[in-house]
Amino acid sequence: MGLAFTNTAATTAAVTNRLVTSTNMINAAYTLANTSAVWSGGFTVTATISAVTGNDTAGTLAVVGKSLSGQAVTETITLTDGVGGTGSQIFKSVASITGAGWTINVGNDTIVIGVAAGNFACGSGGSLGGVLVNNSVAATVVISDARGTILTVPSSQAAGTYYNLGGVDFSGYLKVATTNTNDVTIFHTPTIPYGTTLA
Repeated sequence: MGLAFTNTAATTAAVTNRLVTSTNMINAAYTLANTSAVWSGGFTVTATISAVTGNDTAGTLAVVGKSLSGQAVTETITLTDGVGGTGSQIFKSVASITGAGWTINVGNDTIVIGVAAGNFACGSGGSLGGVLVNNSVAATVVISDARGTILTVPSSQAAGTYYNLGGVDFSGYLKVATTNTNDVTIFHTPTIPYGTTLA
């Protein structure tokens, strides 16, 4: 299998209201402000609740969208009253987010729904070939998988630097995290679609 590449040219900091801006909680579909992250890769979904008077019974969110391999995926996020919740499914885009099981307690709590930090380049295990720095790095860039950090590109690294990793195995996913508009390209095997059997 050949290598794919993923470019990250934007901060991958969390955006708590990227998908749904502040609105009253409901048992229905929320209006989406955006359907994807600021960056070009995958993301996980977060929800943050602000209590008005006491805590409402928060219920759940059903998130429907597409995976990094283009397959239809869904996730149900169980919310904590007065707090919110975080999903673990990696989405490339979302088509709908629907609330259920919410019950008001005096005043209507509000909710924002967004994306957690980190650009997911791959949603399965695979092999990392290398990392190319395309501009002078303003802040560190961390490449990680489900086991932890694989490589940290230091701040002030010169443009044109290439880290040849020669096919380092990664597990679960491959993620790029940076707090600045660094421009890096990583070369990796593509996401294996769900249900694929490897020989």
